Amino acid sequence: MKTKKNNSRKIFSKKKSHSFTKKNNRVSGKIISKKEGWKTIEVHGEPFDMGYAHGYLLADDLREIKKTFPFLIKNDLYVSFSQYLEKSNVLIKPILKTKYPDLYEEIRGISEGAKKKGVVISIDFLISWNSYMSLSTIFENIDNEKQRCSAFIATGNATLSGDIVMAHNSHTSFVEGRFMNIVMYLKPSRGIPFMMQTCAGFIASVTDWFICESGIIGCETTIGDINYNPSFGSPFFCRIREAMQYGTSLDQYVEIMLKDNAGDYACSWQLGNVNTGEIMLFELGLEKYSIQRTTNGVFYGMNSAIDFKIRSLETNDTEFYDIETPSGSRNYRLNQLLNEKYYGKITRDNAKSIISDHYDMFLDTSQMNDRSICKHSEKERAKDDVYFFGAIDGKVVDSKMAKKMEFLGRFGSSCGRVFQTSNFLKKYPEYKKWRPYLRDFPKTEWVSLGI
Repeated sequence: MKTKKNNSRKIFSKKKSHSFTKKNNRVSGKIISKKEGWKTIEVHGEPFDMGYAHGYLLADDLREIKKTFPFLIKNDLYVSFSQYLEKSNVLIKPILKTKYPDLYEEIRGISEGAKKKGVVISIDFLISWNSYMSLSTIFENIDNEKQRCSAFIATGNATLSGDIVMAHNSHTSFVEGRFMNIVMYLKPSRGIPFMMQTCAGFIASVTDWFICESGIIGCETTIGDINYNPSFGSPFFCRIREAMQYGTSLDQYVEIMLKDNAGDYACSWQLGNVNTGEIMLFELGLEKYSIQRTTNGVFYGMNSAIDFKIRSLETNDTEFYDIETPSGSRNYRLNQLLNEKYYGKITRDNAKSIISDHYDMFLDTSQMNDRSICKHSEKERAKDDVYFFGAIDGKVVDSKMAKKMEFLGRFGSSCGRVFQTSNFLKKYPEYKKWRPYLRDFPKTEWVSLGI
């Protein structure tokens, strides 16, 4: 596919940024709100200054991440944190320093801002934290079948208004999921202001959910069970961050994501341009990719590649048509809801219902389990399959909200499920070592989030 190059687009500057923050002894950002489990912050300025404000404002969150992340590495990736950190320093850090110096400066700023609040968290640690999704699949014994996210994007004659409607929920361990409550609005000195759901310490979204003042909105679902090792390459979080900050069209997003693709986080990207009403399904593996575009219709993701070539050549996926499996059940259910029940009537309100749906196509009944769009592995039917993993949020946006840099969000799960750590560990004492790192998810409500 040929894409037009925009020669005016600025690539990350190699000029070292100066610290407006330190010289003037003030923070280039603020906390906008705290509500229903979400924390919204705004940062602005040069890369170091944005990072410094980020680290300063989210120091308490970073303190918890510093305690939790090494444990997560040991128990999810089955390697020591020192081994993981070494791999990050060899594979990722040099790329950040040489190819994305502004991002490196932003991370350096996060470290310095946190230190100002008494939280010592190193640059190397922060790079390794950002690299979690990029590096996880290169370690032996990692469960590549773990599936993250359900999502869809619709436009034109598929929606009631004719504008774009997009929805997404994140599927993850409740240990890391508790950190995914940050809504960050970034106004960089170079490039396009944008807003994203993220974690403290991240320079990209990684959940991935973003709204940009360029008019581009996006999310993704993981392509599960890949059969290759990444080839670095630029890490995906660097490429999608560059796209958010500098991409002004869907073509440019494709161009940026394909350049030096590491194949480190295979995804079905669902992207839209609220200025034109066009949406795109951009599926990207290592050597294979697929693009579908429309101004009338729906795209969705459920952790199996829609594109047959990607699914057959770059994954070991056997779930796509199998309703007894999590991906297969969600595939059929999303198609049923989006292309039959709600087609032509999709709105923000029923988007919330779709992303909160619990229907199990295999059992032919509504049941909270790992086959539902709002995933609930913590309520799985067999004890051996139980794990504190599932939907930890829900987000919905349409063109009208996106143009105002707003979206609807629910933290904890799309459906408002309550998770009590003490009850779970009483029932499943084999997970008692996780107690210091698990937190309760109380019921929260949908709330408007933005600047």
